[in-house]
Amino acid sequence: MQKLFTKILVPVNFNRNTDLALDKAIQLANHFDCDIHMIHVQTPAATFPFLYNGFFSGSFITKSNEKCISLLKELEERCKGKLQDGLLITSAIVLGNWQSVLKQTIIAEHIDLVIIPKNRRKFGSALIQQIDLNRLSQQTQCPVLTVTSTFNVNHLQNIVVPINDSLPVRKLTIATYLCREAHGSIHLMGSGGNSYGGREKRRYLIRAYQMLSDYGHIKIHCSLPENYDNPASTLAYARNVKADLIVVNTGKESLLKGWWNKLRGKYLYKESDIPVLIIAPQQDQVQLTLN
Repeated sequence: MQKLFTKILVPVNFNRNTDLALDKAIQLANHFDCDIHMIHVQTPAATFPFLYNGFFSGSFITKSNEKCISLLKELEERCKGKLQDGLLITSAIVLGNWQSVLKQTIIAEHIDLVIIPKNRRKFGSALIQQIDLNRLSQQTQCPVLTVTSTFNVNHLQNIVVPINDSLPVRKLTIATYLCREAHGSIHLMGSGGNSYGGREKRRYLIRAYQMLSDYGHIKIHCSLPENYDNPASTLAYARNVKADLIVVNTGKESLLKGWWNKLRGKYLYKESDIPVLIIAPQQDQVQLTLN
């Protein structure tokens, strides 16, 4: 299987999550032989700087550009000693807003994986609260991984992959890539309903199983829960099998059902205590025609 990850982007906000994100990025970089690019975005001062995005935040004290440069250089030096020989780490500071700057950086720097730390407590300064990861992945076609303190690329023993109304080739390829490296298992999760839509989804599940079987040496589990139809069910199933990672497509697989959740931007990655890998589906994602 070809190499999928070559350059990892780590947004840093100089808060309690910075070390977490960098530690996991270094782990991934050493495992997959990748370079790392750090970026810090200087956002314009808000009208009410003590309240950001609905949460009290310690980030309202705007650091000088010189101070940020110094902090980034310190992080670079600290990380260099942990990276394998030959791997590079670079950094940049950009003025703007996180969403647009990350999009531009992913494209300009040829990034193929973004690391975002996931903290159980919802601080306004946390990047996961400030960035729409679903939209970022859709716009750049770049996978985005949320990481927790327990994430370990060498111990991804249970990876959950929901299968809906298409054959998600890209999602299955990346999940298989991670699974083979860790010698783990992939849990394919389909719909167990008896409606026409349920039968169609089961057929995609069978095709997904056949596709993974062709790779060989992969443990595959298939599940057809009766009430599976939304990301909340995916999370419940992942917790039940003690998953180490959930791999989902952008779109309906990521956004919790209901108009209120949609209005509030309640995505699976925000609710999950399990790391989530968000992948934009290929434009030509396979659609099967039933007889």
